[in-house]
Amino acid sequence: MRSFLIIIFLIIFKFNLVSASEKIAFIDLNYIMNNSVAGKSINTFINDLTKAKNKDFKVIEGEIKKDENELISKKNIIEESIYNKKVNEIRTRINDYKLDIQKFNKNLNEKKIKYNNLLLEKLNPIISNYVEKNSITIVLPKKMIIIGKKDLDITKQILEILDKSVQKIKFNE
Repeated sequence: MRSFLIIIFLIIFKFNLVSASEKIAFIDLNYIMNNSVAGKSINTFINDLTKAKNKDFKVIEGEIKKDENELISKKNIIEESIYNKKVNEIRTRINDYKLDIQKFNKNLNEKKIKYNNLLLEKLNPIISNYVEKNSITIVLPKKMIIIGKKDLDITKQILEILDKSVQKIKFNE
């Protein structure tokens, strides 16, 4: 038991000596992705696509509702077979509409991922250079940090460098 305690003590003591010479920093990638010039342009691009498509979806939805209300008002006037045929047509349009929304959302999600990855590719060498120039041993994501000194946070410095080097992301629809 005594030798076990000595071994544990030596391991902890050795770890403390090694970690004292290591320089650690942390970074908030979400902040950079949302507040950099390029990140804001990605968000604006995605929001503009969403707004434009939502307008189209509202028009289609309005047309379907109008046709549905017209059909309901004619229910007692037209033949049952014609009524059922038109109900099925409206159901098909509704299903197509839902599929279009799903396709758009999937496509939008793919674009978000694509452009965010593109920004991360541009961000990686910036972080690597910063780490090398400042002799930082390890950079951790801020979301993994519970408490840390503010001077270990390199988010603002990286954001400034990114904004100077990457002003715009090229969007191809």
